[in-house]
Amino acid sequence: MGKLQEWVAGQEAWIADALHRAAIAGVATAEDADAIAIRVQAANGIASAGEPECMVFEEGCVAAVRKAVETPLLCSIGPLAHVDRLATGQELKFALDGLTIVFGENGSGKSGYARAARRLCTSRVPIVLQGNVFDFVTSGPAEVTFSTKTGDAEPVSHNWAEGSELPDACVQMTFLDTANARLYVEDKAEILFLPPEVRCLTVMGQLYGLAAERCQTAADRLNVTHGGAIPVQLAPSTVAGALVGLLTTSTTLAKLPTADQLRAAASWDDAAAVQLSEVRRQLVSGPAAQARTLRRLGHAVKAVTDRLVATIVPLGRPAIVRDADLLQSLGQARIAADAFAAEQAGRFPIAATGSETWQTLFQFARRFAAEANIVPDDGAFAVGDPCMLCQRPLDEAASERMNAFDAFIAGEAAAAVEVAKKAVAARVTELRGLEIDTEEQVRQALAEFRDHDDESRITADAAAIASQALLQHRNRLLEHLGGGAPVDALPVIAPIFALQSAGESMIERADALEKGGGVDDASVALELELRDRETLAGCVDHLIARRDGLADRQRYLSCVSALNTRPVSKLASALRGELVTPELSARIKREIASLGIEHVPLRFTEQSASGKSFFEVALDSGGRAKKSSVLSEGEQRALAIACFLADAHVSESKGAIIVDDPVTSLDHQRMRRVANRFVAEAAGGRQVIIFTHNLLFYQEVLRACADRYPQVPALPCLIQQSEQGFGLVSVDDQPWIAKKVKERERALDAQLKAVPDNLAPDSDELRKIAKQFYTDLRETWERAVEEIVLGGVVERFGTDVKTQSLKMVDVDDEDYRVIYFAMKRASERSGHDQAAGKQIDAPGRAQMETDLMELRGFIAAHRKKTLAAGERRKDLERAPKASVA
Repeated sequence: MGKLQEWVAGQEAWIADALHRAAIAGVATAEDADAIAIRVQAANGIASAGEPECMVFEEGCVAAVRKAVETPLLCSIGPLAHVDRLATGQELKFALDGLTIVFGENGSGKSGYARAARRLCTSRVPIVLQGNVFDFVTSGPAEVTFSTKTGDAEPVSHNWAEGSELPDACVQMTFLDTANARLYVEDKAEILFLPPEVRCLTVMGQLYGLAAERCQTAADRLNVTHGGAIPVQLAPSTVAGALVGLLTTSTTLAKLPTADQLRAAASWDDAAAVQLSEVRRQLVSGPAAQARTLRRLGHAVKAVTDRLVATIVPLGRPAIVRDADLLQSLGQARIAADAFAAEQAGRFPIAATGSETWQTLFQFARRFAAEANIVPDDGAFAVGDPCMLCQRPLDEAASERMNAFDAFIAGEAAAAVEVAKKAVAARVTELRGLEIDTEEQVRQALAEFRDHDDESRITADAAAIASQALLQHRNRLLEHLGGGAPVDALPVIAPIFALQSAGESMIERADALEKGGGVDDASVALELELRDRETLAGCVDHLIARRDGLADRQRYLSCVSALNTRPVSKLASALRGELVTPELSARIKREIASLGIEHVPLRFTEQSASGKSFFEVALDSGGRAKKSSVLSEGEQRALAIACFLADAHVSESKGAIIVDDPVTSLDHQRMRRVANRFVAEAAGGRQVIIFTHNLLFYQEVLRACADRYPQVPALPCLIQQSEQGFGLVSVDDQPWIAKKVKERERALDAQLKAVPDNLAPDSDELRKIAKQFYTDLRETWERAVEEIVLGGVVERFGTDVKTQSLKMVDVDDEDYRVIYFAMKRASERSGHDQAAGKQIDAPGRAQMETDLMELRGFIAAHRKKTLAAGERRKDLERAPKASVA
């Protein structure tokens, strides 16, 4: 029996059902969240249409996910519509059996295609594609056409628009660019590709959260419907009044009166009516009747004002200031925990080390050390630093102890995040539990009081408006705790106290009348009991509905508590520790070594939250330090690539790896390591797509593909900008500066074939064509000198000097003459400004063909010459033979 099966065996049926759904679906869906909400509600006594059946969890449903179909490959992206300023009708294709490298200079439109790829992939930092911001005409949402291929099946085309769901084919593709790389350095990173056993717990945590939102929404809705003022005024001393008084949101489910109890207290018949009539006849006149009326009205006012006054302190200015402090504490705790999530500092000689008093004293001393410039607030204690208490220099043991204390405090700071979150959650619970009536509910509760006289009506209406303002104030406080805008002080509450005073005055007058004598207490009590029974009988069905609504509200809140993700996160941590952590940690170490940053002391940490799994590669330092303030830009980028590649291998994921300019801030040595590493991924069967504007890295990637055995197929693609627009795509094409002589010859030949036959010799169009042709011809001669004449001994974008190739180098005066005059003619016709007396007519196509043929002839002749030189010089590599007799 596996851990999942073992864990779920002791859980309720709805939990097994939730785990089954999470394992089968692989993603959190609204349908599954609804199903889980229905089942947890049924488990907590909330009726639904029919008894929902709970599915049984078995390990096999996780295995079914493990045996997934082949990973889809990304065949192409494009055409794109309403994406930046990219030209329409372009399609960027990708290699399916090797590596694709897409080159584009700054401003070419490359980044637009990279952003489109990022939007399709699983990206840690999500983006939204936008249209041309320079176009004042509003366009539709961004649209991306792309195609994928799975196994031997034919490619499938997808048409996706911003705002709609991405197809499942995109789930396993992962993306790295500067924004995503920064997350690995500045924060904890969620492990996106997990083994099915852990992944289903992540999905389960997400489903719990969605289901809890539904249950909380239902509880809030019932709070609005049934949590307001009770619409009848009953004396708390009567049986009916005592039961009805329990119909509030603060009463627990166990203490709510039952429907039978309410009906029993509302029993009413003709005999009871006759009895009430007789008692009232006896009490109809005199001070007793007036006292009863005043007391009834006073108690009705007291019931309303007691609830309102009870909310003033939790909603007042001191509470608002405390809310700001809570949020500030939470923010500071998060910053502290993120900055130095350290491990607890072991055992210390003094048992009280770690107590609240000790921590306070140490923090004061730490602050003094920073103010006195002994040790910066974020620095570590070193041997020789003055002790912040006794001022003596610290020896090695003392400095280690101080740093250990720092780490301990950091650990407490990390734990403080949970404390701060709980404090905010408790405050939210407190605010939600406040009983604040709407303006209309107050008017209804005080209907008889309002009818007493004009002054009572004015007082009640003013208090009703103040109650509505308090309700809105409470809601703004809740929004503030959820991240909304700060809230000002309480609204005007004087009318509430005026109403309270009026109610107290009526009760005092009733007391005075009763003290005047002539009041039969037993008859008064009986009349009050019978009156409340009669009143309750007239609205018992309504109050039973209120009672049922309040009961369901408590049940929904029980569902919210049952959907706490802590047990799921705890299990995810245990499973991840077995299935993920060892391999992920080891792979990160290997990646760090392969990228040449093993000299940096680093340590691997992990945690779970809301069912999600996170990891971080932190500095293994004794003090508090951020990676971004210690590591160089190059080391940060190398660390991010190491984490990205290691994370991409969790759960043996085979989805496409797509990166955009991964070598920013890297030196050439580490750039070559990165190139080799991505080529190794492609050699291992992974689809790798690289976007770059770095020509040196571009050449390193192609070199690594060629150097590997067996060689890795590479598809170069080019994105350019011209008069036709941005993002013009050329598949299986390289930038001009990277092309070899043979490829440039073909490009020049294509230019000649495109020259119209009917151009006038002196036309501006012919002059423009000739200028571009001879510019490219001159650069091709330059590349021929490097590649053919000098045999590639030294090459641009390369770091090696190929001394072995010197034996193929043979340059004589004739070579110099041909090159000199060919370059001279090309330079004169490639746009150099000429003196007025030396203007040269634009050459026609025939002249251009002649000059291109001269280049080809020179290359062919020189190749034969270098081969002969190579053969001739072989003898120089061997010792001469000795003569024998």
